[in-house]
Amino acid sequence: MKRGLLLFMFIMFTCSLVAREVHNINRGWKFFSNSAVSSDGALTVNLPHMWNSDALSGKRDYFRGIGNYLKSIKVPEEWRDKRVFIRLHGANSLTNVLINGKHVGEHRGGYTKFTYDITDFLKYGEVNIFWVIVNNSPQMDILPTAGDQNSYGGISRNVELIVTDPTVISLTDFSTDGVYIVQNNVSTNSVDGVVDIEVNSKVECNVTAEVTITKSDSTVVFVQSNGAYIDGSNKSQTISIPYNIQNPILWNGVINPYLYSVNVKLFKDDIVVDDIELKTGFRYYSIDPNRGFMLNGSPYKLNGVVAHQDRVMVGTALSTYQVMEDFMLIREMGATAVRVANVPHHTDFYKLCDRFGVIVWSDLPLVGAAFLTDKAFLDTPSFKNNGISQTKEIVKQLFNHPSIIFWGIFSDLGLRGDDPINYIKELNSLVKAEDPSRYTAATSSEDGEINFITDVVVWNHSLGWKEGWPDDILVWLDQLREKWSDLRSGISYGAGGSIHHQEDSLSRPQYMSSWHPERWQTHFHESYYKNTQNNPMLFGTFVGNMFDYGATGRSWGEANGINDLGLVTFDRRYKKDAYYLYKANWNKKDPFVYITESRWNQRNDPNQDIKIYSNCREVELFVNGISMGMKSGDNGVFRWNDILFKDGISRIEANAVTAKDDMYLEILNIKPMGFDLE
Repeated sequence: MKRGLLLFMFIMFTCSLVAREVHNINRGWKFFSNSAVSSDGALTVNLPHMWNSDALSGKRDYFRGIGNYLKSIKVPEEWRDKRVFIRLHGANSLTNVLINGKHVGEHRGGYTKFTYDITDFLKYGEVNIFWVIVNNSPQMDILPTAGDQNSYGGISRNVELIVTDPTVISLTDFSTDGVYIVQNNVSTNSVDGVVDIEVNSKVECNVTAEVTITKSDSTVVFVQSNGAYIDGSNKSQTISIPYNIQNPILWNGVINPYLYSVNVKLFKDDIVVDDIELKTGFRYYSIDPNRGFMLNGSPYKLNGVVAHQDRVMVGTALSTYQVMEDFMLIREMGATAVRVANVPHHTDFYKLCDRFGVIVWSDLPLVGAAFLTDKAFLDTPSFKNNGISQTKEIVKQLFNHPSIIFWGIFSDLGLRGDDPINYIKELNSLVKAEDPSRYTAATSSEDGEINFITDVVVWNHSLGWKEGWPDDILVWLDQLREKWSDLRSGISYGAGGSIHHQEDSLSRPQYMSSWHPERWQTHFHESYYKNTQNNPMLFGTFVGNMFDYGATGRSWGEANGINDLGLVTFDRRYKKDAYYLYKANWNKKDPFVYITESRWNQRNDPNQDIKIYSNCREVELFVNGISMGMKSGDNGVFRWNDILFKDGISRIEANAVTAKDDMYLEILNIKPMGFDLE
């Protein structure tokens, strides 16, 4: 009997293993533009792929048109009695899929997943031709239609074939996992909610869905099943399973980002026909007018950055490794929150935020105008329908990520042209209907009604960059206190800076000039950080930007086609000085010392101030081996003023108990030439 039980368990385990097959088909596509008359000269490319190297070189009129991707795949005969789906994780921005010359479907939007059932389009036991046509030309009814970010063409994320039983946990419900883990009541004592499972089938049958929730040590804390009759019409039907967990370990941000495993099995005739597993965390949160953001009942500092997922060489076609590298730079700096700017990022980015406890603000693609010719909102049915469609995709596809707390309804949306107020209200209501548990949010630099629609608003400032001075933010904070103290407000700010632009003076540059000195960017951030860090009216800070990104509409700053507001360069090779200011204040776990302005290593004046960023309590400075004294920092900033250097090269060392840094500084001591102008 024991042997029979083991055999039964082996069969069940084997069935669950083969219940759903996922085949990555990224390799070996033939790519050619629409100007080619045939595919004979096509390039062989692997996905993710984008075709706009011209945009990455700063060319303003970079190619925006049609690219073709072809791939031949022999489909096994054994799949004949299965269902086969193709899932694309992102292609920008208008995509048509054809199988063996027949049109399967069209997707409008560049950064969300889309899935088609291609079962009836395939020739089993034969070679099939997959043809994906991608168009990144400007489409005035596919969001975003504005903003300074480049709109690269290509299949920028993974493509998969998914093989299932005819009865399946839905893959086509807005291309989600077909499982929604709803959290209704969460406390330190218990979690109550419901798991909604979307099921569809091409055959009439009775099914049973089983939900098992386990802790990280594999301890089962909940298991329950529920059955349903499926009529075979292939329309999704929801099976709901309420759950309760006593004494949960809560997902507590970077303090303890605890994740549970949620396994969903689908049985038909007592055989597992589909099986998926998700990770999620349970948490509750609020924004208190006096205490700021509260996570699980305790104050929690939202030290955030604004992140665009765009890199030199690849644009938005990032590999998993590059996504990880970007995230680790954010984590090293000590950020506890990130605004995923303008469009959804790679799925792996959200998984990393879940795993390491970084709270996410995820934007919808309703983006304000960066340039005069932009049309950020058009009051047309096709524009509004696309925004609604993409909103549903984003909210549903990312629903189970515990790191996501905010849905960004719009960002920096101006009021020029068609009035977007009613549409913003419509999107806000839609998000609330799809996901009432999370906050809706907006990034705004406008006055008026537009700021009172969403649950929270983050004010985006450029005082001290585009106009005025950094300390002018104090005047605005006084106005906020007087006029809008009832709003749940956060703040965002940024200034451009190039590691190649170094100068003696410290003065605000013209932001539309080709000179963006790094020292001014650093000064800007020091001022904003000092003036906003402990303000009780601000529930969080989102520093913009984390990374430089491609923006061919810009002809100013470090180089044509780059938005250089980042704390890290476009190629991710260099962290700008301001990066270390935030690391000194936000990352208290990893001791470091950093000598600022080390790239400004040739100076004329022998009398110099030396500034250091560090998260250590005390730092000692040495010049050519001679101590300049020990200092304590203020907001992570340590200063030694009026140090007299000799002509030539000097070695500067900064030492703390557990960290050190050094640089070489050359004093040229060049005297200005005197001319008698009389």
